[in-house]
Amino acid sequence: MLARRQPGSAFKPFVWLTALETGMTPDDTVLDAPIRVGNWSPQDFERRYLGEITLEEALAQSINTASVRLLLRSGGASAVAATAARLGIADKLPREASLALGTGEVGLLELTAAYAPFFNGGDRVVPYGLDKMAHAPERVISADDAAKMARMLGAVVSRGTGRAAAVPGRVVAGKTGTTQDSRDAWFVGSVNGKLIGVWMGNDDDRPMKGVMGGGLPARLFHDIATGID
Repeated sequence: MLARRQPGSAFKPFVWLTALETGMTPDDTVLDAPIRVGNWSPQDFERRYLGEITLEEALAQSINTASVRLLLRSGGASAVAATAARLGIADKLPREASLALGTGEVGLLELTAAYAPFFNGGDRVVPYGLDKMAHAPERVISADDAAKMARMLGAVVSRGTGRAAAVPGRVVAGKTGTTQDSRDAWFVGSVNGKLIGVWMGNDDDRPMKGVMGGGLPARLFHDIATGID
């Protein structure tokens, strides 16, 4: 709970939300094509490019170049970091374009709680223990933008990188994340209004072998979600 690790693509929803708040919609398009920012040239995982695609499809397929373009179009890393902070990410995040690919460090509980506004109509929630008083919900994004985010995160599960998390008969939405060399693999999402966050990795930060967010973490989310009433 206290460890801080890079979330990779599990951070992308904050980029997409920032884009919505600057006037874009899930049906607007963003370019998936090679991009260079200074000396940095981020690439898609499968190294194939789809051209102009909708924001919804770009999130569903976790397109890296689209995420960088949306960050730059929506005010840059500072604007996206401010969005993440508003939803509950307390850790200091890098103010550079690589933030679009989740290069900051966060905690599992922190990241999971920051997804809550996407699924509860826009209210920030603060995790608490049984010995602490619960905080009153605080509206941090509009209900309309929350609904759009929930729709796009649902597409991640229905036809994107998170298909392994799907549970027949349940409303499931969320986001996968995988960092360089599979050092961290994530799935954070919602099932029937309940949040579940899954992180897999080695305590000493050694790479894992072939573990990706859409694999074991998504399947573990599925197994947990299946047992929830």
